[in-house]
Amino acid sequence: MVRTVTVVVALALMLAACGGGGNSAPTPAPPPEARGGAVVVPAGAPLRIGVSVALSGDQVIIGTDIADAVDLAVADAGGAVRGHPIEVVRKDDGCTDAERALTVARTFIADERVGGVIGPMCTIGSQAANDEYARASMVHITPASTRAELSAQGDAYFFRTAWQDGAQARLQARYAIDRLRATKAVIIDDSEPYGTGLAEGVAGAYSELGGQVVSRERIGRGTTDFAGLARQVATANPDAVIYAGLNPEGALIVRALRDAGYAGAIIGPDALVSARDFLVTAGAKAEGAILTGGAAPDEAYVARFSGRYLRPISTPFVLQANDAVRALIAAIDAVAQERGDGALVIDRAGLASALRAQAYDGLTGTVAFDERGDRRGETAAELGLAVYTVSEGRFVAAP
Repeated sequence: MVRTVTVVVALALMLAACGGGGNSAPTPAPPPEARGGAVVVPAGAPLRIGVSVALSGDQVIIGTDIADAVDLAVADAGGAVRGHPIEVVRKDDGCTDAERALTVARTFIADERVGGVIGPMCTIGSQAANDEYARASMVHITPASTRAELSAQGDAYFFRTAWQDGAQARLQARYAIDRLRATKAVIIDDSEPYGTGLAEGVAGAYSELGGQVVSRERIGRGTTDFAGLARQVATANPDAVIYAGLNPEGALIVRALRDAGYAGAIIGPDALVSARDFLVTAGAKAEGAILTGGAAPDEAYVARFSGRYLRPISTPFVLQANDAVRALIAAIDAVAQERGDGALVIDRAGLASALRAQAYDGLTGTVAFDERGDRRGETAAELGLAVYTVSEGRFVAAP
C-alpha cells in the first residue's frame, strides 16, 4: 500500500514597517536563525530527532519499542531530509519521573540541531516537560501520552498521534454496556495522573450510558499484594471490573481477581497492552481479559520490525511512533530552507504550522491535528483505537 503525504503550507514572508514618513521602505524581519527561532543544521551535519521515552524501569519495554519504531520510521523515510542524514537520539525520561523528563527536555532544547522530539512517553513526563518545550518553541509529538489536559494548556508546539483518554474511556464504557451487557462495574485506578484521569472518564461515560458504578477503588503504585482487594471485588461480584493504570499492577490485579474466584469481565487500557509486562506476568489468568489500545501492526510491519531488531513487538504504540516521525519529517521537508553555506534552517513556528496544516496517511489511519495538537476524528478507527481480547496468550482484535 502506498502511503501518501499531503502538505498544505502557507508561509508568508512577514515585513515589518518602520516608523516615519509614508515613503519609508519596509524593513524585512531578521531570519529565524537570528531570532533564535530556528533549527540550524550545518552543511554535512545530521539533523537530529530526539526520542524521550522510558529506557529503564517498569515501562522499559514500551519505551524501547517506541524508540526502535522511531528508528525504523526514519529508515523507511529514506534516512535523510534535503541531503542531511537523520540521527535518532534516545534519552531516558523515566516515564513517571518528572525531573528526568524535564532534564531530557532541556538537553534536547540545548541542541540546535534537534528538529523535534518524539515524546515524552508518559503523562507525568509530559506534564513536567511540555512547558519547557513550549518556551523553546520546540515541536514535541507524544505517541503515548493520552491525558486530555495535556492539550488544554495552550502549548502551540504540543502534538500527539495517540488518542485522548476521553475517547478511550467512552470506548470502554460503550463496549462494556453494549457488547458485554455489563450494567454494574467496579472501577480501580493506580492513583497516578494517567490512571485517575482515565478512571474518571470511564465512570462518567459508564453512568451516562445507564451503567451503575458499584464502587471506585484506588491502589498505590508499587503495591504487589492485591488479595484483599480481589476478595472484596469477588464478593461484590460486579459484571465488570475496569482497571485504569499501568503494569505491573494491572497484570497483578488480574491475576489476583481470578485467584479470588472472580469470573466476570476484566477491562484494561492501552498501558496494559504489553506481551511481556501483561501476558507473561498475568500468565494463564490473563485469558479473556479485554483491553483497549492502539491499532495492531500488520504482518508486513511486524516482519520489518522483528527482522531489524531480532525480537517481537510488545506494544501497538510502535504505530503511533511511526506516524509521529513520518508526520514530523514531512513537515520539516515542507518548511526547511537551504542556506548559501549549505546549512539547513527550519523555522520552529513554521514547523508547528506545517504540522497543523498537513494530513498524513499513516499506519494508524489519517493523521491530522487540530488547533490544540490533538488528532482530528470522532470514531475509534479515526483515532487509531481498537479493542482486544486475550486469547491463547495473544492479543486478538475483538469483533
